[in-house]
Amino acid sequence: MKVQEKYKSLFEDGKYKDAIDHLKEYEKNFDPSIFHYNLGVNYALVNELPLSRYHLEKAEALGFKSIKTMESLEKVKEELGVVGVETKSSFSEQVTSFALDSSIATGANISLLLLLFFLIKFKSIKNYWLRGVIAIFCTFPFVGQFYIKNNYTQAIAIEKLDVLRGPSAIFEQTQEIVPGMSFILSKKIEGWIYIYSPQSHSGWVKNKGYRKL
Repeated sequence: MKVQEKYKSLFEDGKYKDAIDHLKEYEKNFDPSIFHYNLGVNYALVNELPLSRYHLEKAEALGFKSIKTMESLEKVKEELGVVGVETKSSFSEQVTSFALDSSIATGANISLLLLLFFLIKFKSIKNYWLRGVIAIFCTFPFVGQFYIKNNYTQAIAIEKLDVLRGPSAIFEQTQEIVPGMSFILSKKIEGWIYIYSPQSHSGWVKNKGYRKL
């Protein structure tokens, strides 16, 4: 029996844990986005919601953005109770989140459109120094997105994470990240990593218990 047919048979028979094991064993036989989507659906059916969310988010990040994926993801987020907690409260958080969710081509396209706009709008400018300043300004979206993608990471908590005021167990706990919650990480120090967003949960957590998207 073919790998895909075997998976379909297990799923239709309600053998979700066996389907999960089968998917993991034959991961290379599936398109990556479909692999993560199927895992996400099966993990939801066995009530392992944090892992379900991770794989559904991963499927979307890899381009599998069907209506079913969105509906499954929203349902899992509601059951986890994390929707309101993850609200981006500041403009910088929203920009960072958008940059991480978008491909690097998005920043490049925005920069090119800005450059084209200024070339048309201010083509009469004769000052080469000013032209240079405008050209540099136009690269900000691309450079900014490149910087964000190399210094920030979106992740999903697989287990509860205690958020501390500093990168050591001697610091007091200020918040906690619940399993299945999405957050953005930035700097890392000796086994600890800083949560940048949501800002309501900013602080340091041990560098474990989560999966990067």
